[in-house]
Amino acid sequence: MEMLNYQSQEKSSFMNEVQERIMRQTIEAFIYEEIIEVIKNGREWFFTGKSATGDAVYYSCKADAKWSFGRIKIEKNSIKREGARCTNLYEFLEEIIQNNLKGDYTNQFIHELLETFVKDSQSKSFQLDQIPEQDKHYEALESHMVDGHPYHPSYKSRIGFSLADNFAYGPEFNQDVSIYWVAVNEQLIDVNVSQEMSVDEIVKHHVTNEDHNKFMELIKEKGCQDTKYVLLPVHPWQLEHQIQSVFAQQLNDKDIVIVGASNHTYRAQQSIRSLSHRDNTHAPYIKLPLSITNTSTSRILAHHTTQNAPLISDWLNKIVHQDSFLSNGKINVLREVMGVSFRYDELHPIQYRSTYGTLGAIYRENVSTYLEENEEAWPLNALSHIQKNSESFIQSAIDQYGIEAWSDALINVVTLPIIHLLYAHGIALESHAQNIILVVENKFPKRIIIKDLHDGVRYTPEHLLKPDWAPTLHPEPESHRKVNRYSFIQTEDVSEVRDYTYDAFFFICMTDICFALEKLGLSEQEFWRKCVETIAMYQKSYPEFKERFDLFNLFSEDALIEEMTKRRIYGDGQLYFRKVKNPLLQAKESLE
Repeated sequence: MEMLNYQSQEKSSFMNEVQERIMRQTIEAFIYEEIIEVIKNGREWFFTGKSATGDAVYYSCKADAKWSFGRIKIEKNSIKREGARCTNLYEFLEEIIQNNLKGDYTNQFIHELLETFVKDSQSKSFQLDQIPEQDKHYEALESHMVDGHPYHPSYKSRIGFSLADNFAYGPEFNQDVSIYWVAVNEQLIDVNVSQEMSVDEIVKHHVTNEDHNKFMELIKEKGCQDTKYVLLPVHPWQLEHQIQSVFAQQLNDKDIVIVGASNHTYRAQQSIRSLSHRDNTHAPYIKLPLSITNTSTSRILAHHTTQNAPLISDWLNKIVHQDSFLSNGKINVLREVMGVSFRYDELHPIQYRSTYGTLGAIYRENVSTYLEENEEAWPLNALSHIQKNSESFIQSAIDQYGIEAWSDALINVVTLPIIHLLYAHGIALESHAQNIILVVENKFPKRIIIKDLHDGVRYTPEHLLKPDWAPTLHPEPESHRKVNRYSFIQTEDVSEVRDYTYDAFFFICMTDICFALEKLGLSEQEFWRKCVETIAMYQKSYPEFKERFDLFNLFSEDALIEEMTKRRIYGDGQLYFRKVKNPLLQAKESLE
């Protein structure tokens, strides 16, 4: 079978490469989060595993604690077991995790790592040597960003996908994906639409008159013409593996009617469940629930997030347009203009648990809405992307402008709107690289576009600059809070707002950019000094926010970072955060 064809090749370098990455990324996270102990002798670091008989097994690697939050980076191919290069992933997982750790979820974590191994090996076999020129536009670039999370060990687990599913729906394979539609009794649906927009206006981009007539004719044939329905898009995997079983009663009662696929195909974006229209380049993207686990997170769409999406988008969009600093070509909001969800709370508790978050959609504006003719949009993590030919995606831009000028522009363009929202407005964004789009002109950084906002915002109401502008949000149900204690928007603790910016933006997003630019000639120290100079320049320009600079102190010694791997192994029984070295503080002190 074509989707499995990597298995028929020699045990190739890409399989060795993937298992080495998984081992390296796992140990980096384990050392950083103090899940295992290490003994250091210069760059030679030693740690211990445990054999099936309980005997100690000695491992070593060459590693560095980086300037950037003390992040651990292990040299490629340097992990050794008993003095010989470690190449057996299964042995590694047994001795380092299964026999060595006491967490309740070690077996589940091992499963995620093994699924990552096969899924990433499959995707590597399809990776092109370099990105073709015709694919250097936003939608296509999303498919070429094949690396996954640079910190999380189970960066491509996609639990629930077979390899055939992975080939059909994984963004790396760039397959045509059809969207199926179901008609749902309007009494069982909640719809929230952005201001000055309508349901019909949004849906018509995806359902043509021909599609609509075909769907209505099918509803009529089934004898359902007396019921008023709302059309909902469904991912084909979700329809096959979830909807037909968990909503069996509603399908039997004709409260839900499967009306078929529309006459268009779509491209999967990096998040897998977000799809872009292949033919209509102005059509809103559609984000759909997928009942799979990827990067250790369930990819459903909770009801409250779909209903909050347009509210949050309109609020942030208003702030951007009314703020003289932000509206001056600094940032755009890729608004989530409509959220649709099944109304689960009227179901029996048994069915509620099996259906929650499985049927709904969020429609997000197309990036072309905000691009001028001479501009291009790049996923921000493209800056860290190394092509199969070993060349950095941004190498040509660095060659054209030089590392100093290009990095100065980038840091200003990316950092200023994020810190202005924090300092001036008291709003933190989950601004990791997958949620930021970089707009460039002739490959030179110009501004950013932010996206994926429905649950990626955090603030304390009393510290908002314009509290009366804030929307009244749909609260998350208690059942949601129990399974996802990290998912909340409002808080009374102002440090949680500051740390949200630290964690997503500085710890993940900027650190990964820092590591990418380090390979191109910019040192870590210089990168963070540039960040400090950008923040200092901003603070000097806005002395009226001095109290808020202290309130949301980015130069604090007590920055808290989520321990993502520890949470996967030990569960959500408690919150896992750790204090880390703040490179902004270190850089500030070095400049002083």
